[in-house]
Amino acid sequence: MASRIEGLDEKIIECAKQEFYQKGFADASLRAIALNAGTSTSAIYIRYADKEKMFRALIEPALTGIKDLLEASLTRFTAMDSEVKKSSFGEISDEGFPAFVEYIYNYFEEFKLLIVCSPGTMYQDFLEELTEIDTRHTVEFLKLTDPGAFNSGKIKEGFVHVVSSAFYAGVFEVVHHNMTREEADDYINQLRRFYNSGWKDIFDI
Repeated sequence: MASRIEGLDEKIIECAKQEFYQKGFADASLRAIALNAGTSTSAIYIRYADKEKMFRALIEPALTGIKDLLEASLTRFTAMDSEVKKSSFGEISDEGFPAFVEYIYNYFEEFKLLIVCSPGTMYQDFLEELTEIDTRHTVEFLKLTDPGAFNSGKIKEGFVHVVSSAFYAGVFEVVHHNMTREEADDYINQLRRFYNSGWKDIFDI
């Protein structure tokens, strides 16, 4: 079987990444990937049903991993004592975020592919999934902190969703603009201070 050819899978993946980087998803060619990998298009189709399946295979492990990381971090925060969360909101909410940024830089190529080269709405769909995770936990925390704000209509879950969506879009600017890790740390620290200050102002936390 083709999968027994030593190193071929890795070669195909590397050539696929380069093809998508150079030409984007629409213009990338499975024939060119096969040629550069020193194999045939039939060997590609044995592994991937089509070009989109190949692209998804390149990036989905990284996307799944970062969603799992975010869910686990926010679940730990949600499980904390409510008074502790309220009194130390900024400090506690920042504790898990360096690991999130570290993950992005560990899989920088994959996230770059997603942002620059992905077909259709794949990137926006990914951001929406992160936003939904964050919104669910944020609303739970804020309802415990200031339930009257939601009951009175002072703030609505839709607002939380919009703020969360804008935040994660802002985070991935570090990939879009090829920031160094040092630049990213400074930028994201500023971003988080800005958003944390806004939540504290609205909810007096």
